[in-house]
Amino acid sequence: MQLRDGNVISWTDPQPRAMAHDNHPMETRAWRLIMLPLGKQADGKPAYHLLMALSIDFHLHYINELKAKLISAASIISLLIIAIVLFVVYQGHKPIRQISRQIQNITSRDLDVRLDPQAVPVELERLALSFNHMLERIEDVFTRQSNFSADIAHEIRTPITNLVTQTEIALSQSRSQQELEEVLYSNLEEFSRMSRMVSDMLFLAQADNNQLIPEQQALDLADEVHKVFEFFEAWAEEKAVALRFVGSHCRVIGDPLMLRRAISNLLSNAIRYTPAGQAVTIQLSESAETVRLWWRTPVRRLPPSICHDCLTVSIASTPRASAKGRAAASAWRL
Repeated sequence: MQLRDGNVISWTDPQPRAMAHDNHPMETRAWRLIMLPLGKQADGKPAYHLLMALSIDFHLHYINELKAKLISAASIISLLIIAIVLFVVYQGHKPIRQISRQIQNITSRDLDVRLDPQAVPVELERLALSFNHMLERIEDVFTRQSNFSADIAHEIRTPITNLVTQTEIALSQSRSQQELEEVLYSNLEEFSRMSRMVSDMLFLAQADNNQLIPEQQALDLADEVHKVFEFFEAWAEEKAVALRFVGSHCRVIGDPLMLRRAISNLLSNAIRYTPAGQAVTIQLSESAETVRLWWRTPVRRLPPSICHDCLTVSIASTPRASAKGRAAASAWRL
């Protein structure tokens, strides 16, 4: 037993005694002490104190080893948990990686490819459906833009070819002033035709891109129809086609120029393709919320399933068919 001043007063092992005798400090150890007073002095204080000590080094050593083992086990378990979580996340993202690879392989040449909603988890099914709808819209826009570019090339090629041919013929030999004037007038007609085509194409492009800003003003729909009738009256008489209007006056809010253009485009097509002796009838009907213009012509009725395709710009083989397509497409966008 060693006191605080370093003196050893009792020992059972010769090694501590030697260390104490040589004035070397003893090895630091942990003890659990119990002190009991023994006897009494004259002043009432204890004459002796019995001090008992029990070494707890074994317990402390066990606790330290347990701490080290727990820290090692916790570290290993944490690493295992991290590895398992990473693996589970990687496997959980497998459908997303598959969808990403499919999307990366989609180009402008295969816009008809669609994702299979049944091949993905339920959580990603709506994503696959939404992406398919987006692909459908992109494919539709891409197809219309491709057709539009092809139409521009086809429409402009014919008048340019006519201009080049007429000019080459005029320059092939000497011409009189009258012949040159005829060539110039013919070229002027082709230029006017090209100008109308370019204007129509520009209008269609602006309508597709929502760049048209219509003017909003009150107008009488029946009066607008009669104004268009007056413009086409001479041509209708020449074609022996009667123009009829059924309905009463109805006021609406809209752009009068665009409205007349739409009615004119449809009416010109109706007059052009209505047999002689027949009539084109426009009927105006009004309800609580809507106003409708009904067109009645003696031509065969088209199925509703193909009406949308008929009103899109498409490559035409003849100038008349081309003009019809542009007029119908313009009316559709208006």
